[in-house]
Amino acid sequence: MRLRDLKTMTIPKRPVGARKRSLADRALGTESAPSVRNGYLKSFDGTKLFYSTEGKGRPIIFCYGLVCSSLHWTYQIDHFRRTHQAVWFDYRGHHNSEVPADLNSMTLENISRDLERVLNELEVQDAVFCGHSMGVNVVLEFYRRNPGRVKGMVLANGTAKRPLETLFRHNALQGGFQVLRKAYEKSPKLVSLFWKLQKGNPIARTLITLGGFNPHLTPKEDIEFYANQVAEMDPAILIHLIQNYDSYDATSWLHTVDVPTLLIAGEQDKIIPLEQQELIHQLIPRSKLEVILHGSHCPQMNLPELENLKIENF
Repeated sequence: MRLRDLKTMTIPKRPVGARKRSLADRALGTESAPSVRNGYLKSFDGTKLFYSTEGKGRPIIFCYGLVCSSLHWTYQIDHFRRTHQAVWFDYRGHHNSEVPADLNSMTLENISRDLERVLNELEVQDAVFCGHSMGVNVVLEFYRRNPGRVKGMVLANGTAKRPLETLFRHNALQGGFQVLRKAYEKSPKLVSLFWKLQKGNPIARTLITLGGFNPHLTPKEDIEFYANQVAEMDPAILIHLIQNYDSYDATSWLHTVDVPTLLIAGEQDKIIPLEQQELIHQLIPRSKLEVILHGSHCPQMNLPELENLKIENF
């Protein structure tokens, strides 16, 4: 195992809310808690990946969304690490993992291949997989490639096909993305500077809050932490990954899924509308759909105890 001295690791920090510990404390294992192990490994193309495994027992794998982080599953990891082995990793180009030498390798297929390497490193033969937003597609792609290693799937707030077609119930963002891509190709430094300046922009923060969260239920420090993470991300990562993500379409083979599948949707999800989870529910045989009332695109952060219960019962 390619473990690195924990004192040198750049584990992301965030403020401590009333119902959680800091992400840094959880990842570094500084509290009396189930065993925590962090490490690095090299993937199939040499890209260095960060992973974390917390607790012992039957493994549950947590996959987050586009330019997100384990913050989006932090309440579930904290809960299930008491009785299970909770595993998460940073995608290539994200946070503690390395930006790949070839940005064209930022694809869902390669992220699922990275996940294979992480599970091989941890000697996890099979597990239950939880995916949120784009993490749903990471899990689905992993299942397509390795159906025998998936015991069950929890798919939260995702879409089976081309997200920009229905984002915010509109396809205008397809054109907006092309403008961003062309602007970056012309002047990457200027776009990167503009992107980073949004870190302190109150308008950008308000849009992120209203678009992705229920501000009445999600702790303010969680939203601020996420907004900072987005601003610190290299826009080239976002551009290359969205380009691949928006071409993904699993609708032609979802009827072949043969493992227990729980679908979770936020009643008030503005980013990926409820209809998209209903479509996956119709396509996957014997799947179950749970709609979280008042839930946004991140119901697992709005009402974590309720979502934990839904997953636990599943």
